[in-house]
Parts: sequence; structure tokens; C-alpha cells
Amino acid sequence: MFNQSDIAALNANIEQWNDETVSQVRDSIDGLNIKRYRYSQNPRPLINAFRSKLRKDFELVNRISYSMPRSAIFLHKGVSRGHGKNNPRQAKEWLMPVIDSRMDALGDIVADGQGDLVINALTIK
Repeated sequence: MFNQSDIAALNANIEQWNDETVSQVRDSIDGLNIKRYRYSQNPRPLINAFRSKLRKDFELVNRISYSMPRSAIFLHKGVSRGHGKNNPRQAKEWLMPVIDSRMDALGDIVADGQGDLVINALTIK
């Protein structure tokens, strides 16, 4: 089977990538200078409401998910009440540019980690 230290190392690298990505996403949100009004439907500012979760299957991280208020997607896409097709609002893309720029690094981490898992599991006994 797989060596537990190899699994722990891969999980740690993925967690580090995720922490750096969340930090960059929050910097991107902060750069938009969004003001939260007290009558807003969201109980927390967007920068604090953005969350990530790592899910494991057989002790190995296999899913990274992000959660945010629905209004954050409207901001990203540039839609809101009162702004129809004839009166478009400018999209403020804050999530996908960060994720897209970091995806290659995650691919490298997973490829190297999975390769190490397989190679180390194929020892001659």
C-alpha cells in the first residue's frame, strides 16, 4: 500500500497551495474596494464570507471546494437587480483569474505527489 508519510506530504502541499490561493483571492476581493452596507442581506463582508474546504477520500485530499454568498457570483458576472441586458453592469472578476493562474501549480503538485505515491508503493520485497 501507499506510504503514510507520502500521503501526508502530498496533503500538506495541497493544503499549502490552497492557503496561498485563498490569500490571493482575498487580496483580489480587497482590491475591489467593496463597501458593505448595514442593510445588506449578507451578515458578513465578502472577504470574510469566502471559505474553502478540503475533502479527503482514503486519507488523500481529492476535492477542494469554495463557498461564498450568492451575491459574490453576481458581482463576478456583473449582474444585479435593475441592470438588464440594455443596461449592463461591469463584471468584476475576482475569483476565476486567481484560480486559473494557480491551476498549473496545483497540477504539478498533484502529478509529482501521485507519482511519488505510485513509485514508492512499487518496492520489490
